[in-house]
Formats: sequence, structure tokens, C-alpha cells
Amino acid sequence: MSELSQIVCCPRCQGDMTARGKDICCSCGYSLRYKDGFFSIGNGADTDYARFYTKDYFNSSLYDYSSYRLARILGLVQPGKNKRVLDLGCGPGEIAARCAKQGAEVFGVDVSKDALQLSAERCKKEEVTVNLFEFDGERLPFKDATFDSIILSDVVEHVNDKTLSTLVKDCARLLSPDGWLVIHTSPTQNILALTQLMKMATFGLVDHHAQLVNPDYEYLHVRYHSPGSLRKILERFNLQPVIWGEFKYLSGTAISRWAETLRLRNFLADQLWCIAFADPKSAKTIRQDRPYLDLINASSTIDLGICDELCINDGFYEPELNSYRWTGQTASLFIEVPQGYSQIKIKLNAMNPDIASRPVKVGLYLAGRHVMELHLQDQAVTEVSGKIEERLKPGLTELKLVVDRTFVPRDQGMNEDARELGIAVHKIEIS
Repeated sequence: MSELSQIVCCPRCQGDMTARGKDICCSCGYSLRYKDGFFSIGNGADTDYARFYTKDYFNSSLYDYSSYRLARILGLVQPGKNKRVLDLGCGPGEIAARCAKQGAEVFGVDVSKDALQLSAERCKKEEVTVNLFEFDGERLPFKDATFDSIILSDVVEHVNDKTLSTLVKDCARLLSPDGWLVIHTSPTQNILALTQLMKMATFGLVDHHAQLVNPDYEYLHVRYHSPGSLRKILERFNLQPVIWGEFKYLSGTAISRWAETLRLRNFLADQLWCIAFADPKSAKTIRQDRPYLDLINASSTIDLGICDELCINDGFYEPELNSYRWTGQTASLFIEVPQGYSQIKIKLNAMNPDIASRPVKVGLYLAGRHVMELHLQDQAVTEVSGKIEERLKPGLTELKLVVDRTFVPRDQGMNEDARELGIAVHKIEIS
């Protein structure tokens, strides 16, 4: 863990700050006071975000990070040992805590004191260290070129262009020369316009717009983005973006199929992902369709309790002791298929209450090809191995797991939104 004095600088005069007890102070009189598990700037930020984003909001079903988004963000950020990560707009700390669990030195920043208090409580409960700072919305209290990666997850739709420009400008200052900024935002400007037009044209008979917009929290969304609007702001501050779209809310609809057929996915997707690099060369060498694949350095043995080489793509849920389990019926992660491979070994278990009378069926797929089917008959951790008959190209490969059903324990979930849980996977090995 680095000394905070090596990282923090005064947002008022940009001078060095020193520790004074638990507080951090500058000779100009500016101070960050440590209280309730985070560094506070006194009276707090006088912004709509600070007023609207309270504990009641974060603990309600209005605030929710799906396992899909959490997993993808971790895959893009690539937290790990000797990596320093900034979660800008950290909210109640789900992402920051996960990055810390994977060995990174993590800093979480928010303008909401309530969010920071919840983050501190989460970190204490999960026994991880995250340096939490209150932010005034103007300048972040860190020295130049401090972070390997910065996260702006589901933030850009909540701020206007002026504020976003301020944030991006500071992100560009804070990134190390080989660092990158990760952005997620939804819904998107173009798909909202299209679904609104369809609703009007069909007199409300076709209303995909309702799948994208929840009137209970719509007032919190200030600005929706397109690939073009994001690119414009990022390039203004010399960040080189790779932007792509994905369908999640409207996946499987005629709109998503039409967009894929006409190669308009990035233009019409219901959510946008972005990696913006400090180094222009990095953006030129990374693939445009699935750029996160070029950030992954996977292993042929993945121990999900250790997490050092965990490259989740989709579906995983809260980490438990030495395992992960996911929401929904499908999950996938990336694994290295070595030369001369012949078998796959997996350690897993299911917690379905009815498993004794009805076994849980699990299908394993490598690169889209079926390699194994398992039938779990009790809740004990089971280790199974089998031959891989399909001839696959060695290298980075997507491993997908599909279960025939999920279950809903009512005491689970990030808030009052109960989750459909799949199985827990402990270890996977291809040899």
C-alpha cells in the first residue's frame, strides 16, 4: 500500500499534503478530515447528486448493478496486484470492493456522503481496504499520472456535458502513460429516440421505450449519450477511445436482430461501453468489436477463490468463501486453452433447495462447442473431469456454463431486489 502523501495533492493549490493524525492537510489551509471511514471535505459538495443520491436511494431497487455489468467492468479494469484503480462515482462501493479483493490498491470517490458511508460499511464487512474520498465535483485530490485505470460506471448519464468535461479532463491528468479509462452508460441516446418514434407510430402498441426508461428515477438522468457524443468529449482531452455497444434490455427483440443484421449494433445498442487510452498507440492496436479480449491475460487454471487470474465475461454474482456464483442460467469467463490439451476439470456445487429430488443439469461449452454435461445431485462441492473431444485452437477461449434452472433465496440481493442464483464454481483447469 502506498503512502497517501505520495498520491494525494491539494485540490485548491495543487500542493503536497501531509498527514496530521488521521486527517490530511495542506499548508494553504485545505484539509481532508477522516471520519466514518472516509476523507471528508467539510460541509460536503452542494450538488444535485449529493442531495438526490442518499442511503434511501442506494438501498432501494432503483439502484442496482446487475452481475453482467459488474463482471464486465472488472474484466475491463483488470485489477490486480501492483495496480492502482480509481472508482470515480463509486456509490456504495460494489466495484471498488471487488477490485480490492483482486489485489489492487483502490481509491473510491463520490460527492455523496451517504454513498461513502455505505462504501465504508461494505469494505469493513467484506474486510477489504479502499481509500474513500469525498469530491467537490471540480478537481480530484490526487497527483498527476497516479492511476493505472479509472472507472466511470453509470455516471456519465447523470451529469451534464460541462461536468463530464471536467471529470474527463481530470481523468486524463490522473492516468498513467499506459493507463485507461473505463466507461459504461445506459440507456443510449439513439435507441431512446428510435423506441420513442416506434411507440408514437404504433399508437403505443409497440412500446420498447418502457423497457429502457423507469419513470421513478428518470429525473436523475441528465444526459444520454451516443458513440459520437462520448468520443467528442474524450478526444477533446487527448484520450483515445474504443467504443462499442451491446444489447441487454432489448436483447432478443426485433430491434436488436435488425441492428445486428445491418451492422448497426454500436449505433443502436441500448448501452455503451468504452475504453479510453492515455496512449494513442494502445487504441490503434486493440480490436474494435470485443476490445476487452486484448486486455486479458488468462491462465489454463483458474482458482476462483484466489481471483488473481479471474477473467469473468458475464454472469457472476457476489464472491463467497473460495467461490463465485452467478445470477441467471448462463455465465461465461475466459480461460487459456494450452497446447496439447486433452481434458477439463471443474470443481463446483449447487445450492438449490430441491436438488435432492431434482438434480441440477450443467452444460459446459468451450468456444461455443459443447464439451461436457453434469448432473449435480446434492449441495456438496463436486470435482468432475472429462475429455475434450472437440479440436480447439489453443489460446484465449470463452468458457460458458449453462444451468437448467436457478433459485431465489429471499435474503439475497444487493437491496430489496432478490436474485435468481445459479451454481458456485470453485476451480476450473484445462490440461
